[in-house]
Amino acid sequence: MIIIKSGPEEGLKAGEGLRLVAAMLGMDHIPIIVFMKEGVRCLLRGAYGETGGEYLKTAADLAGINVLSDSLEDLGGIEAIEPELGAKLIDIGQLASMMVECNVIATF
Repeated sequence: MIIIKSGPEEGLKAGEGLRLVAAMLGMDHIPIIVFMKEGVRCLLRGAYGETGGEYLKTAADLAGINVLSDSLEDLGGIEAIEPELGAKLIDIGQLASMMVECNVIATF
């Protein structure tokens, strides 16, 4: 599982997480990807440049993206997220269930 909780303006943290996702996908290891806290801002329109946007779109297309619903309160809901990403809302209980199934959880 890869959890992105750093926003796009916080240096390279979120971008490194997306690069790790791309590497995992290249090795046929499909990670569970969750955006939460400030990391949800990575999913807003125009949050990333061309390269980061490509990593994000690839992750969404091949693995799917989950968003912790509590993290969307300040943004006005799922409508604020780039619709092309097809993000799925999850609650804290669903996140906990996903985490239990994982051997490794990396947070960026």
